[in-house]
Amino acid sequence: MPKKYTDEEYQRILPRKQVGTAVLFFNTKGELLIVKPDYKDNWLVPGGSADENESPLECAIRETKEEIGFEFQELPLIGIYYVHAKGSHADHIKFLFHGGVLSDVQISSIVLQADELEEFTFLSVQDALPLLSGSLQASIPMSLDAFQNKRIGYKEAN
Repeated sequence: MPKKYTDEEYQRILPRKQVGTAVLFFNTKGELLIVKPDYKDNWLVPGGSADENESPLECAIRETKEEIGFEFQELPLIGIYYVHAKGSHADHIKFLFHGGVLSDVQISSIVLQADELEEFTFLSVQDALPLLSGSLQASIPMSLDAFQNKRIGYKEAN
């Protein structure tokens, strides 16, 4: 006879996934905001890993405030990217949000998170992609295409 689990026992045996976010901001030229972290070689976009009991939207809002100093209440979801476990990396899901177009005044008021980020710049998406991590290289074009077509994109890593 199969073992019957209590709700608590069953919850403990379920797998856990890492959840992350990325927020895409643009300048009035249509260039993507990228940030240079001090803890890795590649560039990123604002975003990060969700804390325990933090929704993807809450994570995106928190990370945006921490990393560039902007506070939002809502950010439209434009893409979801899933990566299977590989080596020492657990499987994870990245939620991509559209932060909108920043004015010159907003750009001049960006305050980088001093203990994590060294600099920021705006580049065309095509020029920015080679500087970004593999998951961002795959998920940003898919998400932007979905946004232009008024839908939410979904992609799984190969």
